[in-house]
This record gives sequence, C-alpha cells and structure tokens, in this order.
Amino acid sequence: MESYDFSSLLEEGKFKDQRTVLAIGVFDGVHLGHARILKTLKERAEEEGAMSAVISFSVNPKGKDIAQIDTLRLRREYAGLFGIDLFVVIDFSRDFSKITSRGFVSLLAKAFAPVSAVVGTDFRFGSDQAEGKDIPLLFSEIGIDCGATIVKPVLDKAGRKVSSTYLRQLINSGELGTFHELSGQFYRVDLSMLEHRPGSQGLTICRTSIHQLLPPAGTYEGLVLLSDGRQARCALTLDDDHLVLSDSSLLPERGTGEVTGMLRLDSIFLVRKKG
Repeated sequence: MESYDFSSLLEEGKFKDQRTVLAIGVFDGVHLGHARILKTLKERAEEEGAMSAVISFSVNPKGKDIAQIDTLRLRREYAGLFGIDLFVVIDFSRDFSKITSRGFVSLLAKAFAPVSAVVGTDFRFGSDQAEGKDIPLLFSEIGIDCGATIVKPVLDKAGRKVSSTYLRQLINSGELGTFHELSGQFYRVDLSMLEHRPGSQGLTICRTSIHQLLPPAGTYEGLVLLSDGRQARCALTLDDDHLVLSDSSLLPERGTGEVTGMLRLDSIFLVRKKG
C-alpha cells in the first residue's frame, strides 16, 4: 500500500485520472466498525475495477484536544491489512477546517477521478457539516457521477454503537478486555519513534513522549514487538511520569543498554491489568 500527503497529490496530479473508490474518516482506534467500512471499500473498488483509497486526517477534525488512540503509522498499517491501494493523509489545519463540503468535494475531484465513496453513518464533512448522503449531489454539481455507500455501525452485545468515542471510554477505565472484543485486537501503543533508556526496573519511556491515550496507572500484562517482527510477553508499569517495560526475553538485562543490538522497539500490545 502506498502512502501520500493529500496536498502533494493535488500538486502532482498523479491520480487525477485514476478511477477511485474513497473511504473517508479519521479511522482512529481501529474497531469492528472501521473493519466493515474497509471491507466495503475493497469490495466496491473491485466491483468498479477502480483503485481503493483511504482518506484520513493528521488530527481529529472534531477537536485537536481529543486524545488519539492510534498513530498515523498504526492506522496506515491496519488499512494495509485489507488490501487497500492508497493511504492518504490530509493536514487538517485551521485553513483546511474552513473549507465547505462543496470545496472539499472539489479538491477530491482534483486529486482523483472518484466513482464512489464509502463512509459511516455519523460521517460529517466540510465547515457546513454535510452528511454522507449528500456526496452524490455535491459531486453531480461539478459534473461527476460519484455514488455513496453508507455503512451501518457495528453494535456491541448491549446494542451500543462501536465507535472511537466508546473505545476511549474503555481505555480510560482500563477495560482492555472489552476493547479487544470490540476492536478485534489488543490495544497497541506505538513505540517506534520514542527514545527509551535502560534502568534498574527495565526499559523506561517518558510518558509525555507518547501521544496516545493510555489506561490508568498500574501494572499490565503485555506483548512487546520488535522491529524484526519478534514478540514476547512482558510486564508494563504505568505511572504519572513513565512507562516501564520489564520481564521480557526480548529486552536487555538490567543496565546493559541497547535492545538486542540495532533492533528497535516497534510497539506494545496491552493485554490486561494485573490485580
């Protein structure tokens, strides 16, 4: 799967004549609802004989203060599991936030040759907050025939809609088992770009350097993943200042320095809280 910055695509025009099915959304905190959208995207692209593209955002359009569940790297990796062709990121700046739905549709039409869009039921776009059902009309106004598939949400056993907001509540309360059930995977913290240092208790990472939502302080069971794909069980301790990884066969002995030579930490999956 190829990755692009949206503004670069507009400048280069690389895919401006490429028939494309688009899935548009933040896709933060990958869950079963997102999986349904991505599967539908792939199916629609195959039906149309078109390219499939996920359009995501650098920050959550609903507010920069909303804590992210996934990093862009993890979102991109997840989309790749569905055989999607392109992962495109829009820099959601203050100027971009002022663009209307008509303006946004016009930009999409300059970057691709859209034939269909796949979005969730709660999808809203543009400064005027247009809905997914408005997409065909907005494209038709600029002479483009582009359909829209509105994907119904996934519900949990209690009939509650699975959403990123719901997942944030689960993380904040430390309900990692339910998170796993509704996302299809353990909660994953991206460590690939973070500095770490060995200490008497294990590898220590400054909590403020992690730009993802973290569960409450405590000790957790986890799976640490290295850059070569190896993984092993480990213990993880969280407090107000640090994240400490310990008790894993993949980590160095206390005080010995680097993680297995030149290998780097990739991420850690949080399984459950101890005690």
